[in-house]
Amino acid sequence: MISETKHVQLTGEAMVFRDTARAGAILMGLWHSAQIAVTVLAVTAGSGEAWGEGDGSGDSLYLSAGFTPDPKTIDLQLDGRIDAAIEVSEACHGFISGEEPDVSVYYNAGPFPLILSADSDEDMTLVVNAPDGQWYCDDDSGSGLNPSIRFGEPVSGNYEIWVGRYLGPGPATVRLSISELYSE
Repeated sequence: MISETKHVQLTGEAMVFRDTARAGAILMGLWHSAQIAVTVLAVTAGSGEAWGEGDGSGDSLYLSAGFTPDPKTIDLQLDGRIDAAIEVSEACHGFISGEEPDVSVYYNAGPFPLILSADSDEDMTLVVNAPDGQWYCDDDSGSGLNPSIRFGEPVSGNYEIWVGRYLGPGPATVRLSISELYSE
């Protein structure tokens, strides 16, 4: 169901917005000063990257290597209720919010690493389905009790990211950080 259609003028390399049929899906394309009609939550364009913004959970964004500012951060309100160890892999810890990722990032890789981390007052975890189809999970590799996953030689593609609550089901507030420079 389309909630709002806007006509926008874009000059840039890519555009991303939330797919109304499947939250978290990424749609992108090349646009050169073309006027198009799209369903938009919010769009910003510049320096080789554009990203859609919404209310946090279910967001989709597009990043190209060398993106600025670095890090990109997203504040999330989670309700972890699904045990990642049961639903994803025994190697994963924490309670994630659902089947759909909290954030979906299409990353256009370059010479830099891709570092995903989360910061919270609680002990959090990360669960990532990378473009290679593999699942990557972490608890406490970042600063203190913060999770961090570093892709040293990332590939271009979609990174589906879930943030989990380590101590059991329940709500949590967390800041997800996406960087090529450092971890939280």
